[in-house]
Amino acid sequence: MLRPAARPTARRTARAVWADHAVLAAALAALLWGFTTVIDGRSWYVPAILVAILTGVTCAVLRSVGVRHVWPIALMVELLVLAWIFVPQTMVGIIPTPSSLAELGRMLGRAQDIMVEEAAPVAAAEPIILVIAGAFGLLAIIGDWLLERVRAAQLVGVMLVAVFVAPAITAGDTPRVWIFLVVATLWLFLLRTRTRERTDRGWRGRSPALIVAVLALMVSALLPPLLPDIRAVATSWGKAPTPVFGRGINPMLELGQNLRRNSTSLALTYTTNAKAAPYLKVSTLRDFSGKTWRPGQSVAGDRIEGQIGIDPDIKTTDTRTTISIKNLRSSLVPAPYPALGISGLKGPWEYERVGLTIRSARNDTRGQTYTVNSIKIAPTADQMRELSSRFRPSLDPYLALPTDMPSVIGETALEITADAATDYDRALALQRYLRNGSFRYSESAPVADGYDGNGVDVIEQFLDKKSGYCVHFSSTMAVMARTLGIPSRIAVGYAPGDVIDTRGGKNVYGNTSDDLHAWTELYFEGAGWVGFEPTPRVGSATAFAESDGAPSEPVDSGGDATQRPGGLDGQEFGAQGAAPTETAGSTTTRTLVATALGLLVLGLTPLLLRRIRRAWRVSRRSVDPLWNELEDTAQDFGIVTSRADTPRGFASRLRTREGVDVEALDRLLRRVEAARFSREGATDDGRVDLRAVLRSLGEGASRGERLRAAALPRSLAGRGTYAVLRPEVLA
Repeated sequence: MLRPAARPTARRTARAVWADHAVLAAALAALLWGFTTVIDGRSWYVPAILVAILTGVTCAVLRSVGVRHVWPIALMVELLVLAWIFVPQTMVGIIPTPSSLAELGRMLGRAQDIMVEEAAPVAAAEPIILVIAGAFGLLAIIGDWLLERVRAAQLVGVMLVAVFVAPAITAGDTPRVWIFLVVATLWLFLLRTRTRERTDRGWRGRSPALIVAVLALMVSALLPPLLPDIRAVATSWGKAPTPVFGRGINPMLELGQNLRRNSTSLALTYTTNAKAAPYLKVSTLRDFSGKTWRPGQSVAGDRIEGQIGIDPDIKTTDTRTTISIKNLRSSLVPAPYPALGISGLKGPWEYERVGLTIRSARNDTRGQTYTVNSIKIAPTADQMRELSSRFRPSLDPYLALPTDMPSVIGETALEITADAATDYDRALALQRYLRNGSFRYSESAPVADGYDGNGVDVIEQFLDKKSGYCVHFSSTMAVMARTLGIPSRIAVGYAPGDVIDTRGGKNVYGNTSDDLHAWTELYFEGAGWVGFEPTPRVGSATAFAESDGAPSEPVDSGGDATQRPGGLDGQEFGAQGAAPTETAGSTTTRTLVATALGLLVLGLTPLLLRRIRRAWRVSRRSVDPLWNELEDTAQDFGIVTSRADTPRGFASRLRTREGVDVEALDRLLRRVEAARFSREGATDDGRVDLRAVLRSLGEGASRGERLRAAALPRSLAGRGTYAVLRPEVLA
């Protein structure tokens, strides 16, 4: 007596494939939420998860129809979706071009710069969204590949654990318990469904394993609060350039990152005998590579700054400022410029000749209270016009520019200073253009539009978008000044603070993390380095008195000296409101459209492939392709077929299906046997009989079977070398 053949375990059913991928998609969706500690905001989540889901659906569709090598096709689909979402302007229809790959590569390079030079959480710029979306799409592909391995559940578990701890290690935040519980539960479900052991012991036999699993989840949820905080092992995104505010932070990128944070902390307080709160400088940026500004290191031959070299006819005022550090850890000391003397600092500190900043190789500012003696110059406008800024080789580093700078920068500088006769008037024209023109202050617009930074390419886009924050305004004025032959540099520190108290008849000013600021300094022989304020609504515009007593610039044109760049609530200022920007919302819209189109294409592809194959077979004047089509259609409807089948053996099983046109089937069988075994061959091709049998198969199937046969035809996977036969068929 023949026994039924055993169904092999190497190939999973379509239902099992979809179940496994659904579990994997749910786990990735939960894990992606953990990256909200790494990327600021929530708007990036939708594009990222939809890319992952679309890639996972691609894998599931291909697996369910039996495609063996899924990952190359899934990678192409992911590339197509990423190009459509992030660089649609480079595509020809729906086809990516070499320009698409180049632009995606450029965005990845920009993302690398952000990750290396900024600390988490970073702003949700399009390059960052591209990285997270692409990464989770790749995880869906890797998960699909792991699901086909022998120890699928264990391997997928390792992958999920790695993804779970990644944001915690990056941002230094303790992992969220609910994410762990969700992912662990899904993994246990996957482990249960993929185990080799098949038991019929019922719930009583399974209860020990269920109890152990529930206890393990409870312990995992309750134990983390009792363990050391993971922040102790957290690392930054990467190693950053020259030290400024702290060891390992790039000042220009630190500004943008801190201004975009929602939290505000009091960095320092101070009192001063000056008439208005001064700017407090932390670092001086002299060296410009074309991509970013960096602090200038003192070398032999650097000019001595301070009171030396100031024209004796220019009026100066001695000022005294006492500063108390509250919540600032820095290896450099905030101080008014130029700091001629300092007292009260604990530990070894030294002056930096460039910018007269104070730094230490071992100490930091925590808990320090110190007094700075400085001077404030008060030349008249006529005196400034008599001063020159073009001379001496020692100022050459302050005029250096890259050779491949966009022409629009120099052309714009020449255009707006065309009516200026002196360097001082040219400086005022640059300040007026940026401060009182059509430019608007925005901390989010550069991030949303992908031009956050301070290089020449960023300046080119900034001049077009006309929206940014202090980094963009100060860098633009400094570079434009250099194109006009005026030595320039950027000062980084704190804008004038708010009055927070009074003490002994003096105002007590406070600077918070929102007051971090960058401004431009230009050199004039006889006056030294003079600060200019190009950023709208921050501090006051530089305004030296004219001979008639009026200031050369309206002092109140940019706001009062106590106004912060972004306000305590982080709002954006501007004459017309925030600049119109392309935010993550447009990326989300393109993602939704791409997902819908992708799912439609994926859903129709198996149907189209099957229809093409059927049309090709029917068009041939031979009975063998017709019989092959009958076998494939039967397989689509769930009838077992095998390459080892004889036509008569297959036909005998097909007759047992309810509703089959047996007469048409027998005629088609006689034709194929005649074609294969008779010398005369078949007298006609039998297309009419084939259509009759196929019609009867469809009419005898349920609606669900017909939809399944059309949308996910099993025959695309090919036929196996075995057959699963029922005993009654073999009797």
